[in-house]
Amino acid sequence: MNMHVEECWAHEKLREARLEAARQNLVSSLRESRPFRVSLGLALIRTGRWLAGPAPAAQPKRLAA
Repeated sequence: MNMHVEECWAHEKLREARLEAARQNLVSSLRESRPFRVSLGLALIRTGRWLAGPAPAAQPKRLAA
């Protein structure tokens, strides 16, 4: 390969890598993170629901005879 072609290819790859890094930084800066207490509270709710298991089936009402 020609040295000039290799150099152009390397510059193009570096430019693409820098653009991708800038895009990822922008996306991560726009993402809102939850406060720790909110994440902890939601985790506790999910754990409680998991521990409680499924709700029992409703029993049909009996009519007094």
